[in-house]
Amino acid sequence: MKVLVSWGSKRGGTEGIAQTIGAELRRNGIEVVLKPASEVGYIDDVDAAIVGSSLYANRWRGEVRRMLARNRAVLRTIPVWLFSSGPLDDSADRTTSPPPRQAGVLVDRLGALGHMTFGGRLTPEARGYPASAMAKTRSGDWRNPDRIRAWADDIAQALPTARPGRSFDPPGGSLSRLVAYGLIGWGLCAVLMAILMGTAPTALAIAIHAVGVPLIFAAVSARYFRERGACDPVPTAFAFVAIGALLDAAVAAPFVLRSFAMFAHFPGAWLPLVLIFLVTWLTGVVTSMVPPAVFQSSA
Repeated sequence: MKVLVSWGSKRGGTEGIAQTIGAELRRNGIEVVLKPASEVGYIDDVDAAIVGSSLYANRWRGEVRRMLARNRAVLRTIPVWLFSSGPLDDSADRTTSPPPRQAGVLVDRLGALGHMTFGGRLTPEARGYPASAMAKTRSGDWRNPDRIRAWADDIAQALPTARPGRSFDPPGGSLSRLVAYGLIGWGLCAVLMAILMGTAPTALAIAIHAVGVPLIFAAVSARYFRERGACDPVPTAFAFVAIGALLDAAVAAPFVLRSFAMFAHFPGAWLPLVLIFLVTWLTGVVTSMVPPAVFQSSA
């Protein structure tokens, strides 16, 4: 039996966890392929996979998420386990917490058989913000080798009879839902503009509209990203902008304004689209940092 152990790590802490897992699997007589996610192209010729990432503001590293997305079809046919590394205290050892939002969605999409969070490591000499600031008060190595080896040993015992878990794509990421929220956002902005054009001078209407658009899409995108499995911030931002631009060109310009001159006016046409992208992206990033328990308690 051959198992891929892969990871994403900026400062080496998560790599150390992966190395410990690999060593424990080998001690149990299992063939192990150790490889960082950035070096994994397309997965083949393995019977199972264990993949982990360091956590930064509750987010998994991009190269790990891209590798998993690239190999989703294959990973759904083999047993998969996931792990996160991040807490700079002993909370990972004291409590069993649910996976971070991104990791939880990956568990669903891949049919992972389990997820574990381990403590992280931050050296006193860490550079870059916010690591350097955190290192002043929270530096240390919170990884627990015994707990890591015990988890790897449990996987080793389960591997001979393990089967792929049930995988599914959370409905929050469906194309229809993405388009619906984009249409709602555009519709609200159109109503706002119609009201302003009928009650205020054109220059003032455009200025107020430019302020109102990001506020509307901040509210719309906050509701969109709250749902488990929502698309990532960047593609969602591009989708909302594309929907807005398409509807401006197909509806607003020819049927409402009866002119395409709006596209020659940056504050009236292009500035709102830029603001839609920025506020959607920022809202998505911030939402992904929020622990799952916050959404569960407010549901």
